[in-house]
Amino acid sequence: MTINLLNTEKFKTVSIVLKFKAPLDIDTMSRRAILSKLIQKTTEKYADEQAMINHLAYLYGAHLYSHVIKQNNAHVLTVGIDIINDKYLINEDLLQKAFQLLHEVIYAPNIEGESFREELLTTEKHLFKNKYDAIKENLGQYGFYQLLKTMFEDESMRNPSFGDIQKLELVTGEEVYQAYKAMLKDDEAHLYIVGDVDESRVSKLAKEYLDLPENKIDLTQVKLKDIHTPQTVVEYIETKQARINMGYKLNVKHPEKSYYAFILLNQIFGGDPSSMLFTNVREKLSLAYQIHSQIDARSGMLYVLSGVNQDKRQQAIDTINDEFEKIRQGDFDNELLNTAKRMIINQKKESMDRPKGFVEIEFSNTFGAHVDEVEWIEGIQTITKEDIINLAQTGALHTVYCLTSEGTE
Repeated sequence: MTINLLNTEKFKTVSIVLKFKAPLDIDTMSRRAILSKLIQKTTEKYADEQAMINHLAYLYGAHLYSHVIKQNNAHVLTVGIDIINDKYLINEDLLQKAFQLLHEVIYAPNIEGESFREELLTTEKHLFKNKYDAIKENLGQYGFYQLLKTMFEDESMRNPSFGDIQKLELVTGEEVYQAYKAMLKDDEAHLYIVGDVDESRVSKLAKEYLDLPENKIDLTQVKLKDIHTPQTVVEYIETKQARINMGYKLNVKHPEKSYYAFILLNQIFGGDPSSMLFTNVREKLSLAYQIHSQIDARSGMLYVLSGVNQDKRQQAIDTINDEFEKIRQGDFDNELLNTAKRMIINQKKESMDRPKGFVEIEFSNTFGAHVDEVEWIEGIQTITKEDIINLAQTGALHTVYCLTSEGTE
């Protein structure tokens, strides 16, 4: 386990965040997702949710949380606790008590033999089923996941962070326990402490209460389905407006110039209300009720998500492609690039005003070369219009996924 102290006087709180990184695996994603909730809500000592709530209240309203996400090509389980900095309290060692609770969460889960308790497992399965149903009812989210399912060869990339719902419903308490043991033994673990604290004290507490191995995992590259020409998939569904989702692939390497150019390209293309997609597709041509682009910055994946008029689907697709072609041809002005730089840099600085921002920036560096805030901002500032054109010319449309009502063209 690596120990990372982000010492700052910006906050009156102390955040302790433990991240477990594992390769994406469709067979373990659901087990790890359930595990994240089971270890957060109860432990051997705090055997029901009310007991845990009462203990957190005793810790001056500490906030304990846990979740899973897909990040790059890894599955990341996060456990964290936020507490008041005990220098504002009288005769309290709240920092040690927070580490003690994390020790309880990580090393003393609420199990029966070598299985998590069936009644707790059933509850979490039900909650994840509700989450899945909510995704299906939200056509924007549903359409995006359908796009991913169509684009990617690897099944783990084609599902939400909690995995395949059919697999999730079959998960047993024994399987979750085995996933728990594997996490402690095999995962790459990173501990982050953010706040105004003494380094030697934190280091001592971390080694005393969270003695995890220092592993380094290997991650495979994300694989797209091999196609010769862009594919279009139409799914008919009851909806008042069509959903057009499009996926592009560009050649991006971190932390090279293409990485910073990609971030700015996205901002110019569809990242905010001043972008080309918003200005031209939505405002000028009134083809879309909503439209934006987003990226997976390290993998070179660019997605366009939009809600459009049913009878203007093809026009919307053609216009989105035309706007991307404009970037390839350099048909955008430097003021748009300068605006994008200002917005991106401001967003970066704002993220550092929250403990989570500190942690996520540092953790992202575990996926490759380390880049600090100053280097990152310099990387953005040095990008030219020509850099963005060169990157855009490596890009190609891979998939169009359309949700629409039957009988519409």
